[in-house]
Amino acid sequence: MDRETALRELNAGSPDLQRRAARVLGRWTDDQVLDALIGALQSPHRGIRDAAADTLIEIGDARTVKRLLPLLRSNTPAVRNSARWLLQLLAKAAPDMLIDLSRDPDLRMRIFAANIMAETGDHEMAAPLMDLLNDPDENVRDAAVVGLGRLGAPESVVRLEAIASDGGSWTRFSAIDGLGQIFSPDAVRALLRLLASAPEDLLEPLLDALARQRSVDSILPLIQKLHAAPAQGSLIVSALAALPPAEVVSRASLCDRAVITGAISEALRQNGKGPDVAAALLNLLGELGMKVDSAVLFRLLVSGQRVVQQAAIRAAGKLGQADLAPLLHQLQSQGDPLLKDEIQAALSHLGEAGKERS
Repeated sequence: MDRETALRELNAGSPDLQRRAARVLGRWTDDQVLDALIGALQSPHRGIRDAAADTLIEIGDARTVKRLLPLLRSNTPAVRNSARWLLQLLAKAAPDMLIDLSRDPDLRMRIFAANIMAETGDHEMAAPLMDLLNDPDENVRDAAVVGLGRLGAPESVVRLEAIASDGGSWTRFSAIDGLGQIFSPDAVRALLRLLASAPEDLLEPLLDALARQRSVDSILPLIQKLHAAPAQGSLIVSALAALPPAEVVSRASLCDRAVITGAISEALRQNGKGPDVAAALLNLLGELGMKVDSAVLFRLLVSGQRVVQQAAIRAAGKLGQADLAPLLHQLQSQGDPLLKDEIQAALSHLGEAGKERS
């Protein structure tokens, strides 16, 4: 298929021929071809839009970006979404055009600009996103906050901390989430400062952000928060459980360990944790070394969730919960290969602990 035939088929052919023509036109990159492909991007047929998009990615120059920007104003969601997806892939070809879009009088375009900047994954977009933090519209500012988090931009930590402290209602949550995605000591320190005086409605997102950071520097502040806000113990110990258990124990006093153990027991009783969090709590419980009510472990041992069962078995063995030995033998008799080694190790540990007591 030559160029003229491809252009003709793209404009008037059957859907199958239009898809083929859209791909063939990648051999040419003149303005007429680009205009035809942009037109095909607005086809009601997804296959044609996809073929045109693939070819536009291959061409991928500033002329393509310029032609895509007006499609963001389309009344058709599929066209807007295609343009947005292509622009995030091609933004490096014409970053100034995207920055110009971020100054558009239409706030929807400024939001699109912030979203596209974030989705590029290009750290060079951090500076224009920082500029958007001064936008008069809170929705635009929120999009910029979210974008800076996605880019993991450490230069935005000071601004995000200020927004988390004094910003609008949902923007505060976005700023905290953003700080949780910026893996730097400055971001951890910012989150810990916010934690020290956090209102109750911000405590959960702050703890979630700190858990994602996995910084051992947060261990002592989290323990202090646990003493100060025991009613929030379930949330706090979930954040602690995201950290290396040995590091938590090494920094905790005997009194701290007792408080953490109690909070973990209560969190596990509430039965509202996902399997991975429950397993992490059990791993920390076993490392703390303080016995708990066996009823807490009993329910988890028969939960049917393998990752939870394995962690509960290890905890029972480490804590020397000998009254759980009959249940462990029962589980062993079921012959589950995924639990076999864990059960045997726990029973051996309980046997040794029994010998020592006798």
